[in-house]
Amino acid sequence: MTETTLDFLYRLKDAVNSLNLEFPLVIGQLSTSDSISLHALPGGRNIDFCYDGTKDKQLPYEFSIKTKNQEKAMNDLTVISEFLEDLTELSSENDSYLFDSIIISNEPFFVGRDEQGFFFYSLNLQALINVK
Repeated sequence: MTETTLDFLYRLKDAVNSLNLEFPLVIGQLSTSDSISLHALPGGRNIDFCYDGTKDKQLPYEFSIKTKNQEKAMNDLTVISEFLEDLTELSSENDSYLFDSIIISNEPFFVGRDEQGFFFYSLNLQALINVK
């Protein structure tokens, strides 16, 4: 039996990149310059087990931004937040999940500032999907 890789994170990245933000969104770590990243957080859980063998899951993700422009950081994360709140469809390219909804669990918030003058902000969400 071949297992299909869950492509939700990549479809979420593609959807947010369609917003044409100032910095392209990457999966994983922030770069050494201005950047936006998306990564999974610990704490995902199964909500329900379905008769057809699928599972309803709640998976936490975080958008992080690094920039010297605080206003730009808040604006970009607010645009992402509003976009995700209204998102009703996010199709899998390999049929590995069915999209249900996204819940913004923490609105954009300040994380800190480093010695080079970069500000860090984040936005946390919960994705509700059915995994095959």
